[in-house]
Amino acid sequence: MPSKFLDRDDIAPYLDQEQLEFREVVFRLLEKHATPEYLRHCDENKKFPEELLKVIADQGWFAVTLPEQLGGIGGYLEMVGLLEAMGYYSTGLARYWNINVNMVGGAIAHLGSTQLREKLIPALSEGKAYFAFALSENGSGSDAASLQTSGIVEGDDIILNGTKMWITGASTADYILTACRTARMENKQAGISLVLVPRTSKGLQVNPIDLLGGHMIRTCEVNFVDVKVPQSLIVGDIHTGWMQLLGVLAKERVALAAICTGAMQAAFDLALGYTRERKQFGKSIASFQISQHKLADMQTQIDASRLLVYRAAKLLSDGKPSNVPSSQAKFFGSDTYMRVATECLQLMGANGYSMEYPMQRHFREAKLFQIFGGTNEIQRNIVARELTSN
Repeated sequence: MPSKFLDRDDIAPYLDQEQLEFREVVFRLLEKHATPEYLRHCDENKKFPEELLKVIADQGWFAVTLPEQLGGIGGYLEMVGLLEAMGYYSTGLARYWNINVNMVGGAIAHLGSTQLREKLIPALSEGKAYFAFALSENGSGSDAASLQTSGIVEGDDIILNGTKMWITGASTADYILTACRTARMENKQAGISLVLVPRTSKGLQVNPIDLLGGHMIRTCEVNFVDVKVPQSLIVGDIHTGWMQLLGVLAKERVALAAICTGAMQAAFDLALGYTRERKQFGKSIASFQISQHKLADMQTQIDASRLLVYRAAKLLSDGKPSNVPSSQAKFFGSDTYMRVATECLQLMGANGYSMEYPMQRHFREAKLFQIFGGTNEIQRNIVARELTSN
């Protein structure tokens, strides 16, 4: 049983009793199905966790935050409770949920045509359709609006050419929501459109990339060579996709911070249990003051991260400005996850570095969260710009 995940009074001001119970239900089900052995097998063999995804789809959890009239349930506070619990067991599973539901599902639900919403949102809710989101390119990582993938309108179709990099889940997606340049304008943020591209489209090539972590949900290079799709698959208004993306990106940052919070709590609980059992010089290493201070600092930082997450989610849920709070939650949460993973591995010594323990996976995957979803340097820029704008 984790020491600090359940029965948290600090988040009670943000969640009602039903939401707290939902958070616990997610945790209990994953405790049963997301076993260390299963997760290790998926990680080592780069295996897509289809069995685990079926479990959460059967529970209806691919419908969280989606419109109720299309089969959706819950809101952003349920989302962070769900992702914190998922992150505790598997950051890969949580990241996949975020891309499918929060990123692409949210874009289709709020920007897509009635036809697209009615076709794809129920399929997503039932776990019968998977998505990926293609924004980054080699030449436009942090400067995402400088993207060069082109979308040329020809009659009723749009023809895509270019290359997207670091696209999570593209190899298993049914559709890839692709940001492309449909017009050349003075303002680089203008002239960008969002297009749903079926993965089976002629001229579309998806190549998995080997990374340090995140193995069970593959990250890919996606090449578009004269890929033709109907204009009916444009999500939102043509040429204005960048401005429409901004709300989606704010939600992503809150989601990633929630994932990090759950994951760092898991790393901490693993190290805490180890220090209680590990004996050196005739007593447990948890009794040494240096270990105690490390543990006290880490749990305090984890608690602070959790409060930033729930604060940002509450603002998002209430429709209040959440751009800065979501960036704060993201950079603080991912930086803290990296520190916690490093300190916990150190407490476990050689066992922490061993592939026999999941601590090495935390160490490998924590770094990813400081980079993707907008690097932490970019997140600090967002906060600093707000602080210095007046």
